[in-house]
Amino acid sequence: MLGAVLFDVGGTLLRGRPEVSPRERSLAQLAARFGERDWYGPLLDADLLTSMLADDPAEPLRQRTLEMVRRWLRERAVPDDAIDLEELRRVCVVPGSVSGELAPGAGAALVWCREHELRTVLVSNTLWSAAEDFLSDLGSLGLAGLIDGVVTSHSVGYRKPHPAIFEGALAIAGVAARDAVMVGDEPYQDVSGAQRLGMRGVWLRPPGPRPIPVGEPSDFAVTPDAQIESLAELPEVLERWLR
Repeated sequence: MLGAVLFDVGGTLLRGRPEVSPRERSLAQLAARFGERDWYGPLLDADLLTSMLADDPAEPLRQRTLEMVRRWLRERAVPDDAIDLEELRRVCVVPGSVSGELAPGAGAALVWCREHELRTVLVSNTLWSAAEDFLSDLGSLGLAGLIDGVVTSHSVGYRKPHPAIFEGALAIAGVAARDAVMVGDEPYQDVSGAQRLGMRGVWLRPPGPRPIPVGEPSDFAVTPDAQIESLAELPEVLERWLR
């Protein structure tokens, strides 16, 4: 019996604001908190995830943000005690309420889930944001009382589609995989990852053609349990699985 709906965040529940540059916002926040330093920009531009993969190719979805930032700084002769890395991480976070806005139909879909007593958990791949960063921002997004928990790749240490991040979300929801649905705009990360654990997967199809990230299977290798063009269509899909 359906008991929980897991939602991806970026590109699914939230759409980016074109007038807001997360990079520029992070740079301003870093300068305001720590003063001007010439390595902020290069750090934000660094491909830390690729560095993690090169460091541990046997675990391609493993994520250790602070560990990689520490190594990156050491390689540039920045002393270990020059800055508190956890504070640096928090300052780099740009709240979703600043960088994005609710996608069409998102609020109504979450209200529908609440009215039908379905648990709702956010599941996000993010370099900097911890679960508590998202939770503290829910009110500003108009989602207070509509989300039961948040799991991020930074907090778990693994990125979607690794089973660990989905297992963390299922634990928060308190349901078995067979009683949960994952909704996301990335067929491989969101849909396929959830299906491999026994969940249903709903693909929110982005407008226009979607380039396939290097190293990921084609979308055609993934068969979602349902496909929607807008979150406004989600309640109708979920209704079928409530019966």
